[in-house]
Amino acid sequence: MNWWDAYVGLPFGEGRGEVTCWSLVVRVFAERRGIALPTYGEISARDLARIARTMGRAQLGETWAAVSAPAQFDVAIMRSGSGRAAIVHVGVMIDATRMLHVEAASHAVVVPITHHSVRGRIAGFRRYQA
Repeated sequence: MNWWDAYVGLPFGEGRGEVTCWSLVVRVFAERRGIALPTYGEISARDLARIARTMGRAQLGETWAAVSAPAQFDVAIMRSGSGRAAIVHVGVMIDATRMLHVEAASHAVVVPITHHSVRGRIAGFRRYQA
């Protein structure tokens, strides 16, 4: 069994047993890497503007480094749409070409980064380095 199999199918939401894109990243980092990331629990998953601002400030801080070639456990940062749209979404890389993520439109899934649902939205990759 692959480590990501435990997360595939988790429903999107903020209730018990549900995950948002960021809470999925937080959970994976805690359970698989022993790293406690901030939860941003005071921000609703439906408040995309606040999430974008908060994530934007945190992405290039001292603990997150931009990487051009993603690896397992790097975080893919994504826009709401293609072009210059705001950063509002994240996923966890399971290898250099596939990502685990969850959105309101689906349960947690693994998709290739070339998949039509994420390809034009990926703004970059970040590696945690504490």
